[in-house]
Amino acid sequence: MPAVTERIRDAIHRHGMISPRDGVLAAVSGGPDSVFMLHVLAGLQDELGFELKVAHLDHQFRGDESAADAEFVEDLAARLGLPCFTDREDVPRFLLSNAMSKQEAARMIRYRFLVKTSKLEYCQRIAFGHNADDQSETVLMRILRGAGPQGLAGIPPKRGGVIIRPILDIWRSEIMTYLDERDLDYRTDSSNLGTDYTRNRVRHELLPVLETYNPSIGRSLVNLGAMMSGVRDHYDRLTDDALLRVVKSSTIGQMALDSGTFAGYDVSLRRSVVRRVVGDLRPDLTALAFKHVENVLTLAARGEVRGAAELPGGVRVRLDHGNIVFSQGDGPPKIPTTELPVPGSAAFPEARLEIRSLVIPREDLGTIEFSRESDTVYFDLDELSLPLTVRPRRHGDRFKPFGMEGTKTLKGFFIDEKIAWTFREAVPLICNDDGILWVVGMRRADAAPVTEKTKRVLTISVHSTEAETEDR
Repeated sequence: MPAVTERIRDAIHRHGMISPRDGVLAAVSGGPDSVFMLHVLAGLQDELGFELKVAHLDHQFRGDESAADAEFVEDLAARLGLPCFTDREDVPRFLLSNAMSKQEAARMIRYRFLVKTSKLEYCQRIAFGHNADDQSETVLMRILRGAGPQGLAGIPPKRGGVIIRPILDIWRSEIMTYLDERDLDYRTDSSNLGTDYTRNRVRHELLPVLETYNPSIGRSLVNLGAMMSGVRDHYDRLTDDALLRVVKSSTIGQMALDSGTFAGYDVSLRRSVVRRVVGDLRPDLTALAFKHVENVLTLAARGEVRGAAELPGGVRVRLDHGNIVFSQGDGPPKIPTTELPVPGSAAFPEARLEIRSLVIPREDLGTIEFSRESDTVYFDLDELSLPLTVRPRRHGDRFKPFGMEGTKTLKGFFIDEKIAWTFREAVPLICNDDGILWVVGMRRADAAPVTEKTKRVLTISVHSTEAETEDR
């Protein structure tokens, strides 16, 4: 077994990338990195006991050249005896109505295709061909941008339990040697040869200059990324704990932090909390500059009730009666009145959420742990009148919160939960002819509870449809 293959196998074991009987979908562009990855994984699948499949998306940026890439990948997969799934997306047309860069749009659409294909083909892992040179370039680009520990950690070898990068420790020179020695063909993307994109300029112009100062600059950058990865993981754990203590309320498009609790943390952790909150509101926001985070910390320290800070991506921060309120722009869009099928779903693309209903037998539910805030609620279906409707609030709305005596105005409930008035129109309500059944994501009503006598359980859940994007 070649030495590079042994290193890749060791990396797979070390990071827990692949388990026996996993389905692995390899994202193959046809370039040298992904061709190398595919050949190595094909040679390891019997030993490691996984099933390998191939996926390729034609972004239609380069006309006949990109169409030829797709044909090459299909032929390669056939020669290796692997199933191959290809598709075409008119990304240039998509860009006409979306304010994104070519790279961002291509990355997002490719990721959607890969996730969809992985689900349809029962693949638990999606393998990307990022290598050590990609890692060094990424760390350097983030240094230039002024990133903190999160950014300087670079590209993770495994993300979200799905994305894996088995060749992240292999250098491009090693990849080319492997391909040349075995006379393996690959495609060359002409757009990677120019200097129109920042990454290409870093690769072709900046790194060669830095190598005159330190011939091992690539290795130094990779080592820096590895060290900062440990720092990032440590701060992630601290941030998780801090958020449990500092977040007072969270709803669609808004998150409120307790000012006093927030002020009690050290400045590094306050910065990490701010970045995490903004990331939750805008998962597609790729960069939050140091100055923006400092503006939020300054605002919180001054304690000006009417003070505000504007952040990238339309995120706004303001102080409100002891709360630091992060919100998306002027507020999320108002939820339109829509029927919720039972069973079935109702989608609200502008609010980036979907509400789903499911009917299951009581014996399949197990023990229910009720909580004040949950993304899922349960009702005794036979005790409910249908149809169900998703709607925004109305003047005079009242409901009986679960576990409380008597009714409460929805306005009073929102005030108690510290929900700013500009966001109240965006909170979905699940209703029937008897009134409000669930203030979505916040509190269910004391109606049709599930008991031992229940035969059919109606579960209603809310899901974010915010597209996750791949980091390169």
